[in-house]
Amino acid sequence: MKNDVLIIYGSLNSVPSPEGAAPAKVIYETVETLNNKAFKVLSNYNPRLNQESYNKEVYLHVKSNRFDALVLLILKLRYPFKKRKQKFTTGSDKQLLYFISVCRFLLFKKHKKIVVHVSVGLVTMIKLFLPSRKVVYFHHGTSLHKKYDEQQWCQLISNCEAIFSVNKRALEMANQTFKKQLEPSRYFAIPNAIIPKVTLSQAVDYYKNRPYDEHVFVFAFSGRICIEKGVLNLLHAFKNVHDINHDVHLVVFGAAGTRGTHEIKTEYLLDCKAFAESQNIPVTFTGFLPNEDLLKGLSQVDVLILPTDTKHYEEGMPLSLIEAMSLSKPLIATNSGGSSEILNDGQNGILITSNPYIDELTKAMLNLSSNKELYAKFSKTAYTSYIENHSYESYNKAFIKALKAINFFDE
Repeated sequence: MKNDVLIIYGSLNSVPSPEGAAPAKVIYETVETLNNKAFKVLSNYNPRLNQESYNKEVYLHVKSNRFDALVLLILKLRYPFKKRKQKFTTGSDKQLLYFISVCRFLLFKKHKKIVVHVSVGLVTMIKLFLPSRKVVYFHHGTSLHKKYDEQQWCQLISNCEAIFSVNKRALEMANQTFKKQLEPSRYFAIPNAIIPKVTLSQAVDYYKNRPYDEHVFVFAFSGRICIEKGVLNLLHAFKNVHDINHDVHLVVFGAAGTRGTHEIKTEYLLDCKAFAESQNIPVTFTGFLPNEDLLKGLSQVDVLILPTDTKHYEEGMPLSLIEAMSLSKPLIATNSGGSSEILNDGQNGILITSNPYIDELTKAMLNLSSNKELYAKFSKTAYTSYIENHSYESYNKAFIKALKAINFFDE
């Protein structure tokens, strides 16, 4: 087919993802809402898929075989560990074996236009074995400037027709960091979207039946409880708020988690709980919740806060903020990565720009919880922002527009 596009997930996870991996969710919902036979998805096989119901003609999977293992052996002889890690941005045999399996699949299939999510190494592998295939790299974060060196960056942009990403910030940081500049015409920001699992009317009903006193203002955090997300900073700010106004509550949705060099997982969560207990502040830690229960819980709060600590981490395009907006919840967030592209300061929430930021966060929480007119304005605009910028109707328009701009799609 002229418009035939194969979307490949570069992670070892699968699409659909039984584990609920965020990029896998984005890929799955993109293809489901596009509902176009021109698009198919390829990902790694997961035995748990046997228990899943999905369209096997659209969502394809590869398993490695002995041929792939032989190619991996030859590859390792050709590229010693340091060289192959530099070239493919990974030294993992499992990851490389998956890349080889993908290339074997492509060798016998007609797909000429490919969108690779997450893995730069897979882009390199495809261009090494199948140089005539046209490839787009889809990046899901703001870390292009941190994850790759100059050589890897040059290799990436020479191998790609274009780079798609969830925010504009990633290109800005990359072009500030690397000598080789990527032209804006080859970069397309396609903001994350969600399919709402809870309607606005359902959210209102959940709110009416929430387990908090009517006069209590409820703040919430949703995500990994780790140093990168700044949860302990949020607790310090909430303590300051509670000292002034006792009619407040904080709900922390999520479980322990970490990234990068921070290896402490549960200890950080324990530190957060210990602080809340020592200060005798009203905080509820829910632990991990299934998505349905999480969305019900978010429907029952007043504001979502994402206090990402930019000293440790840059957000991509946080789904938690988008989920909150789909429920008409105002936002408070630090200026990290793509958060500022979701949160329009003074319109649908308050953007925190300083770091350290506990004082500024305290002020924002007090302001929003005490000003009913401001809250109503932010609440209305939050839902409008979701519909206009983060619904799958808007996402698919941006995705197709980007594909058309690089001649990957014609109507």
